[in-house]
Amino acid sequence: MTNEHHRDSFSWVEQGAGRPVVFLHPIVGTRNYWDRQLAALSDQFRCIALDAPGYGGQPSEPLTPTALGTRIIEFLDALEMPLVDLVGLSLGAMHALYALGVAPERIGRVVLADTSLAFGAEPIEWLAEWLAPIDGAGSPVDLAAAAIDAIVADPLVDGVRSELVTAFGRVTESALRHASFTIAHHDASAIVPSVANPCLVVCGEHDEETPLSYSEALAEALPHGELAVIAGAGHLSSIERPESFNEIVRNFLV
Repeated sequence: MTNEHHRDSFSWVEQGAGRPVVFLHPIVGTRNYWDRQLAALSDQFRCIALDAPGYGGQPSEPLTPTALGTRIIEFLDALEMPLVDLVGLSLGAMHALYALGVAPERIGRVVLADTSLAFGAEPIEWLAEWLAPIDGAGSPVDLAAAAIDAIVADPLVDGVRSELVTAFGRVTESALRHASFTIAHHDASAIVPSVANPCLVVCGEHDEETPLSYSEALAEALPHGELAVIAGAGHLSSIERPESFNEIVRNFLV
């Protein structure tokens, strides 16, 4: 059974017992994005899915990469967890890299899914296009609904899609803008070469947002990086092909 928690500026859900694994969601997800991973992996791990800043409905403010990494470590402190594994996808994987830059000794194994070493487009142009739905008087939900359809390899079944879009209703516009800024200015090239942690880089076969070449470059740059490709998946590999994703993650973490 999944339990929901709120403490200070943190909102999360968790399920299971054992070695703790913290899941960090993409920009178009919330803590509930990881429900299928929590259900599948909680037989072996204490699975914790944390909301990004402002994604639990609380106020949001712009944070530097160091501050975003520090926030994750502060969450570990709040739950008295001296060591955890991290699983992040897209924005969440960026946050995981920032945490590695702050306190790698607090982190064991790391899964970095559908992400990159650094942002691969022109930031200002990308932000203008990406945020156009809310700049045009739309809502974060409008943006999420359109974005989800655009970045998956095949249409999500209605139930899965509606779950994602409905959960996104608690995300504030400021949180979405701040998360978008983080993506557009992402650059972990100063962090990655010194990462001693075992890292698994995962990429959807048909990911057009962070193509396979991005994942290959990241895995090669990591001193202890491995690469796995999810057949048939796009950018949201963990929710498009959950069985394959869960098997790969379990085998890596065990």
